[in-house]
Amino acid sequence: MTEKRNHPRLQPKGLQAGLRFYSAEQEIALDADILDISYSGIRVRLKQPIAAEIIGHIKITMTLPESGTSFSVHGILKHQQNETECGVHYVDHIDGSIDDVMFECIELDNSTVFIKTH
Repeated sequence: MTEKRNHPRLQPKGLQAGLRFYSAEQEIALDADILDISYSGIRVRLKQPIAAEIIGHIKITMTLPESGTSFSVHGILKHQQNETECGVHYVDHIDGSIDDVMFECIELDNSTVFIKTH
């Protein structure tokens, strides 16, 4: 199967995030590990399970590893593999706002190989 993305998914090692699920009935705050990230969304493994029927908007806040800058993105739950793993599709963000996150995640990506020349 061929990947249809213009940009690959990055799998940053050790990057964690705080998630807030907002719905009409409730607000839930959870911690998560980022499994992969792309220009259109993010896949996370939650540290606590959530109900399968949860819907609403999500705010993901992470601290960028190199700069130490706090960064937030907003999205909607796109798919939920199980009660602890889900994919979020970004909504309401400014074009180019994901660039800094992606740049820093490239440096943490499992597939990135650094070659020292000196």
